[in-house]
Amino acid sequence: MAEQPLIRDLQTGDAFVGFLLATEAAYKTSRSGGEYLEVKVADASGDLKGFLWDLRAVEGDFEAITADAFLKLKARVEEFQGRKQLRLEKVRFATDAEVGDLSHFFPMSVRPMAEMLTELDGLIASIGDPWIRRLLQGILVEDPERRAAFAKAPAAKSLHHVCLGGLLEHTLSVAGMAERACQHYPALNRDLVMVGVCLHDLGKTAELTYERSFGYSDAGNLIGHISMEAEWISREMARIPQFPEELRMQILHIVLAHHGKLEFGSPVLPKTPEALLLHYLDDLDGKLESMFRAIGDEAGSGNWSPFSRSLDRMIYKVRWPKAIRPD
Repeated sequence: MAEQPLIRDLQTGDAFVGFLLATEAAYKTSRSGGEYLEVKVADASGDLKGFLWDLRAVEGDFEAITADAFLKLKARVEEFQGRKQLRLEKVRFATDAEVGDLSHFFPMSVRPMAEMLTELDGLIASIGDPWIRRLLQGILVEDPERRAAFAKAPAAKSLHHVCLGGLLEHTLSVAGMAERACQHYPALNRDLVMVGVCLHDLGKTAELTYERSFGYSDAGNLIGHISMEAEWISREMARIPQFPEELRMQILHIVLAHHGKLEFGSPVLPKTPEALLLHYLDDLDGKLESMFRAIGDEAGSGNWSPFSRSLDRMIYKVRWPKAIRPD
């Protein structure tokens, strides 16, 4: 594949010719009754909506232009309501062989995967409770398939840490905050907090799809990550002889309660200090990552980001410089 500009570097007025991954694709009808093609296309740096108003410019099979397909595009960058988008001039399906290295089309965590896995292993090794340490080793160290999925999965489809490795990055970020919270509140059981941190989103590895574009699996839509991970954790506990019943209930409660509210998908409210802490740190990390991403986005008018549906607000993008600490 020839060198092509990244989506994040495209400016209004730029021409684009190259390959992009369609994460969404649909033929729609305009108010005037004409048909058009609307797509969302992506590379590792971001995504853009694209519109083809004249379907005669579709080359080849119309039905091949679907979500998760690579497309060869000729387009120009425009701006609409403060957001960049593509006015498509030509579109066709492209094979994986034409595209070449597929890693150019999937957003990756800024942290190296090997480095994050080493940090995860160190966190597990730091657990003092032998039952909890054995549980985490069985799930995240000794099961190679689950470990690989935990390292690769995103943390969400669209809300936060939406990249390969995003789940592991989010987990370690929450762990860093949890470590400080446990030092500040010595009454907390650090080992209980950390097992909750490590396992609270384990089900995302099967709830989400991330081989091509990010989406939800059938199991994710029907069952959800909280139910799936509670089942997996229970199964692993059952394999450990004489695993304490009280500890089993405490760990499952932290996992089941981490969304904080019944209307947000948790079957129970947080009813222990460790469960309450995990809920707020998980929520905080996700929202801050979304805000930092919005601040870094070049879209938007002047000092403000476009309206964020996940945060239900626009984000003020002016950053006050960090003070230099006096000697």
